[in-house]
Amino acid sequence: MRSFSYAKALLQHWNVAVEDIPTSDAEQKQEADFLATFGDVRVLIEEKTKEDDPNYLASRTEQLERGEIHAATLPLTRNETLSGLVRDASRQLRSSSDTPHDFRLMWFTATGVHAEGKYEQFMATLYGRTKILEMNAAHSRRCYYFRNADFFRRSEIIDGAIVAHTDGNSISARLCLNSLSPRFEALRRSTVLAPFGTAVEDPMALEAEGTAFILDCALDRKNEAPLLAYLQEKYSTAPLMKFDLGYTNASVLLPENEA
Repeated sequence: MRSFSYAKALLQHWNVAVEDIPTSDAEQKQEADFLATFGDVRVLIEEKTKEDDPNYLASRTEQLERGEIHAATLPLTRNETLSGLVRDASRQLRSSSDTPHDFRLMWFTATGVHAEGKYEQFMATLYGRTKILEMNAAHSRRCYYFRNADFFRRSEIIDGAIVAHTDGNSISARLCLNSLSPRFEALRRSTVLAPFGTAVEDPMALEAEGTAFILDCALDRKNEAPLLAYLQEKYSTAPLMKFDLGYTNASVLLPENEA
């Protein structure tokens, strides 16, 4: 039995038709979850949710009940556990490719006490992105595909991802386009983008605006110096340096009369 579907709830709120894809028990196939219809565009969607580990929550509660401050930090870089979810989603989307469709999307929802951090971490996993600072510049720019990226690995299968996170009773969602997909141009012109308004991550558009870099070369992602040199030459910049952001959360349990 499927758990609550954030994807289905939000899509139906947008009046997007959603049809469950039945699992073929006879063939032991793991299918995608839904076929969503945006106007006349049909999209296969596989949904994954990242919840808090119950053991972590229990430890956090014990610490708070002792009157201590609980602090947690997440590096906003590629995460292998989240990459595993992308791998599984890719397999399920491929398995359902015989269902007539135009595009294939993964839906990821982060929930729990660190939902926003997991949301950012997932996008870093998809895009292999980081921040790049130019010497003597007052601002940084985001760089896509600086690290190994799941959108690169799964470009033939996954055309994009809807990345969401909860905050109490609300949910925020962003459509992340896979600029390496052979269907990228068709997707970015499609009606699928309409419900998201400005909440669309499009690396090519950001590069055209001058607010992002795209590392589009076959260099080894584990050796950063040649990567930075390539970007410097491509964009005619001053020397560049990479830096990663982190997500930090601190909690304290207040007495009831102070809550």
